[in-house]
Amino acid sequence: MTIKIVIGTKSGKCFQKELSQEESESLYGKVLGEEFNSEIIGITGAKFLITGGSDASGFPMRKDLNGINKKKLLITKSTGFKGKLRGKRFGGLRIKRTVAGNTVYEKTHQLNIKVTKGDKVIIDAFKPAVEPAKEEAAAPAE
Repeated sequence: MTIKIVIGTKSGKCFQKELSQEESESLYGKVLGEEFNSEIIGITGAKFLITGGSDASGFPMRKDLNGINKKKLLITKSTGFKGKLRGKRFGGLRIKRTVAGNTVYEKTHQLNIKVTKGDKVIIDAFKPAVEPAKEEAAAPAE
C-alpha cells in the first residue's frame, strides 16, 4: 500500500506527495519523532521529522502508544480528541477513543512530516516546472 505524505516547511508552505511502493516500504518501522533523510522519498539534501499520521481506517497515530496496534484509550484534549464539549460539568472530561500506534507499517495511510534541514531544497523540488503564463487582456480589434 502506498503512503501519502504531507510535508510542512519552516516558511509555512505545505506540499503533498504520494510515495511509490518501494519508497513506502523504506519508511516501515520508523516511529513518530524520528528523523530521516529525504533520499528515502526521492529528494536530495534535506532532513525530515515524522510528526503524525493516520492509518487506513482514519485513526490518528499517537506518540505514546508503542507498536503498530490500535487501542482504545481514555484521553483528554490531545491527539485523537479535540475537546469541543464545554460547560461546567465537562471540566475534567475524558473520552475513550481508538487510536493507532506510533510505528509506520503497511496499513499507514498518511504521514505528516516537517522539514528540519533543507527548507529551500524542498520548495525548489515542488516548484512547478513551467510557470503558468499570465494572460494579458486582449485589446479590442478596431
